[in-house]
Amino acid sequence: MKTVQILLAGLAALSVSGCVSAGNVDKTVELSVGQTRHLTAYRAEGCGGTPPSFAALAPRLPKSKVVRYSDGGPSSRNSRQCGKRVPTRAINATGIAKGEEVNRYQDTIRIVVR
Repeated sequence: MKTVQILLAGLAALSVSGCVSAGNVDKTVELSVGQTRHLTAYRAEGCGGTPPSFAALAPRLPKSKVVRYSDGGPSSRNSRQCGKRVPTRAINATGIAKGEEVNRYQDTIRIVVR
């Protein structure tokens, strides 16, 4: 019985922690060391508001050992939550080391740097 309780507690902790793995990604971004590609885009809290600045977003981005983030400028994306195209702030990634990571942004993204 104790083993079952520990197992259930562990599963609950994983589900709450936002555990991400390569098996549950929304998209994969592949790039080479030194190459810069669009990674994701963040919208405002409201569906029609002004998107956040890169300076406001940078501290919220996951730490990475394989990419460096940069401002991709103003952009737009289709938002499932808003049900329409909304203004966003694009985030670019530049490969800095070979490797692979899965991180949670507004979507779960697998990054592969070759």
